[in-house]
Amino acid sequence: MQIVKAAWIDARHPMINRRLWGLTILERNVRELCRLGFTQVTISSPKDLNPLGNFCHPLPESMEISVSYEESKPFETLIGQLGMKEPVLILEGHAFNDPRVLKELMAAKADCAVVSPCGSNPAGAAILSAQNTSLFQNTRKNLTSVLTEGIQGTRIAKLDLSNFRRYIMPLRREIPPFLLRIENEPQLEEADDLLRKTVHKGVNDFVAKYIHPKLEFGVVKLIAHTPISPNAITILWLVLDGFVVALFGTGHLLLGCSLAVISGILDGVDGKLARLTLRFSKIGDRLDHVGNAVFDAFWYLALGWYFSAGDFHSTAAISTAILVTAYTVERIVPSIFLKLNNAEIWDYEDIDIFVRLVCSRMNNNLWVLTSGVILGFPRETFYGISIWMLVTAAWHTLRLFHVSLKRKSALAS
Repeated sequence: MQIVKAAWIDARHPMINRRLWGLTILERNVRELCRLGFTQVTISSPKDLNPLGNFCHPLPESMEISVSYEESKPFETLIGQLGMKEPVLILEGHAFNDPRVLKELMAAKADCAVVSPCGSNPAGAAILSAQNTSLFQNTRKNLTSVLTEGIQGTRIAKLDLSNFRRYIMPLRREIPPFLLRIENEPQLEEADDLLRKTVHKGVNDFVAKYIHPKLEFGVVKLIAHTPISPNAITILWLVLDGFVVALFGTGHLLLGCSLAVISGILDGVDGKLARLTLRFSKIGDRLDHVGNAVFDAFWYLALGWYFSAGDFHSTAAISTAILVTAYTVERIVPSIFLKLNNAEIWDYEDIDIFVRLVCSRMNNNLWVLTSGVILGFPRETFYGISIWMLVTAAWHTLRLFHVSLKRKSALAS
């Protein structure tokens, strides 16, 4: 494995300045390189494109960026970099480049190149050192053409993607490896569609799958180009969650449900804003996960307090105890399943995908509760949610034991 800290970007196409969710295509590539640990990036671009002047958000100070305006010899700086004996990652500045493919290049033991196996306008990328400078002598062709000719002429090894893992566990979906050049509007739409898939889970509950996405993406589109940070959105919905606890506890159910629905949408907005604009934060991620776990329980307790009127022997109090206990089990079991089986319980088999769609999750529960409040049956709806959560927790507990024992028997045999 080579140690790669320097990258070179062919940014001669005017589409480098087209925006995709707030970021220019070139800016997206630079931010991805920063996330991958690159500290030095050289951009080859015509002066009139002003490649850095269109960036939307500040870059980390740790990244050193230089721009070369050698239009007659666009690869001159690349040849110079390669001559310094350190390997260089090279890519197209107007392409949507899969960071997983870039990681594969970085992990390669020797120089190699790849051209995207999918997409209407495949792009190329490579990891190269001094021995491959001849590829770029006396040519003004685009980078992908140079790399394609190099691979076809066996002047450079081709990166093998035959064993590439398409499944992305956090997204619960398969995405093929891609490097997509964007040179017109249809290709921009193709990249946009793929980018959406890389930030939204493929398997989810009914509300998160069919109701929230358009609302969440719509909000992100409005603010992606602004200074509003993902952490600011996280703090906003956490504050709303606090108000919801008070509203539920005092019986202001319709207002509480309304704010809770807004909070649920914003809970999806912060993550999408972070992933679409490549602005991540460990603090924000932790607040998001802890906030969800804590406030979901507080909402259930607040509703139980209101419906029971403080009577711990009432039907409402018993329902609340069942609900909170089942909810706690439902938080723990998936983590154990993941640790034991190295897979998520939500999409392990087709039956699990269906159960995730219809099971008792806060998004589903909240919309059902809101419907019950509007129709005039809030208490009965609350009791129903308690039973729904108990059935969900019981099912996932059974799945944990069934799958784990089945895998253990298979390994023993």
